[in-house]
Amino acid sequence: MTETGAELPARRRRPPRRVSVRMRILSAVLVTTALGMVSAGTVSYLLARHSTFEGIQKALSQENEEINTVSALAADGGAGRVIRGPSDVLFVAIKRSVPDPGEGIMGLVDGEVAWVPTSSDAFQLSLAADPELVRAASAAEPGQPVAVREIRTAAHPRMAYISVPIQVEGSAGLGHYVAAVDVRAALAPVNRTHLTYAVVCLLALGVVALVGYQVAGRLLSPLRALRRTAQRISDTDLSDRIPAEQLSSHDEVADLGHTMNAMLDRLSASFDTQRRMLDDAGHELRTPITIVRGHLELVDTADPDDVARTRDLAIDELDRMQRLVDELMVLAKARRPDFVRLTPTGVAELLFSVFDKVTTLGDRRWTLDDSPEEVAWVDPQRVTQALVQLAANAVKFTPPGGVVALGGRVRGDELLLWVRDEGVGIDPAEQSTVFERFGRGSQRPSGPDPGAGLGLAIVSAIAEAHHGRVDLESAPGRGSTFTLVLPRQPGAVSATTPTTSKEPAWQPS
Repeated sequence: MTETGAELPARRRRPPRRVSVRMRILSAVLVTTALGMVSAGTVSYLLARHSTFEGIQKALSQENEEINTVSALAADGGAGRVIRGPSDVLFVAIKRSVPDPGEGIMGLVDGEVAWVPTSSDAFQLSLAADPELVRAASAAEPGQPVAVREIRTAAHPRMAYISVPIQVEGSAGLGHYVAAVDVRAALAPVNRTHLTYAVVCLLALGVVALVGYQVAGRLLSPLRALRRTAQRISDTDLSDRIPAEQLSSHDEVADLGHTMNAMLDRLSASFDTQRRMLDDAGHELRTPITIVRGHLELVDTADPDDVARTRDLAIDELDRMQRLVDELMVLAKARRPDFVRLTPTGVAELLFSVFDKVTTLGDRRWTLDDSPEEVAWVDPQRVTQALVQLAANAVKFTPPGGVVALGGRVRGDELLLWVRDEGVGIDPAEQSTVFERFGRGSQRPSGPDPGAGLGLAIVSAIAEAHHGRVDLESAPGRGSTFTLVLPRQPGAVSATTPTTSKEPAWQPS
């Protein structure tokens, strides 16, 4: 029984043959070079052939002019010989003519060879021994225009010739002055030259192939190193890089390798940050979960007061978890282009609005240092969020009755907004880490909620989204001043290096 097409086992298609980039580049170079050589050779050969044919035409036309000159002299009696018939004219013409190499002449009278040159030059054509040429030349009729014709005979495969009929008044005979050029012999130097050109081109293509193979391999070596590096990289190890010796050339491929290494550096740093953030977030979330679970396991369901206390504690811990998740979401959105929406904002109105909000955060001596009547392009909601966060931190690290102040001023094209306090301050060794996610200093805040350590990271993200920065001036026991340095105009970028000057960023009024 014959199997149907549906019953036949499906044949596995052979994968297409893989051609390396190196061979593709080499093939493209060789094909382009070969096309250029062939085109140049073809044009040169055609021009050389055309020039050769023009030379043949000119030589035969010159022979026509010479026989016409001799005929005119004979008619005037100046030929130096008594002219009785065509044979005498042909004798004088052939005697005076010296054929060039590859050229031959003869005189015909009534279809028979009457005169040939007496020279024995081996490079001159012997036309008398070619009966086919004799018949063709003697067929030229008087009165017809003299033209260069081409003939192929057994003795001469390819010849160009002219046959000039000659008649003398009073004579019944008909003569023909015949001049011919061997076309193949005339083209032989051209053919030899271009055959040599073809051989040289083949050798040149071989050299181009060898050099191109080496150069393409050298240029593509960073790509091969990139492929090997990408194969070795895993989600747990991003430390591998393209070796520096593979990137020694100063070209786009080497630039790609440097860019790839830089991208791997950024990815590695990003992954490390994400792992650290996930570890810290897991740790921060694990604590309230453990607390809630422990109290739920020990709650006395028969005791209404115990149930109420456990519920309140669970809600409080869940609120703390919600705040942590919200802060992580803010940090996740900070990289989005729509994180901030710049609008022209009055600085004084913004500071007054923030001041009204933060005075309820704690029993502190709240002051407003300065509020300039200026307009800046900022996102008022995000800036308010950052200043409120800084004020909340200041309250945590400032004892009741201590000073917490807000202020702002304009410095050139920059807007400075600060929050200062007279609290415990930050040790210089810890100032570079307080802006990291879950970063905390050694000083413990007052109050029951120490926070998750994301507040200053959010402040820094808001400043960077404005193309600005956060400056910090602090010393243990002397308080801290956090200053948002933001560009006043959209599209401007503030210097990313924090200021190190000891001069305070604020000026009390």
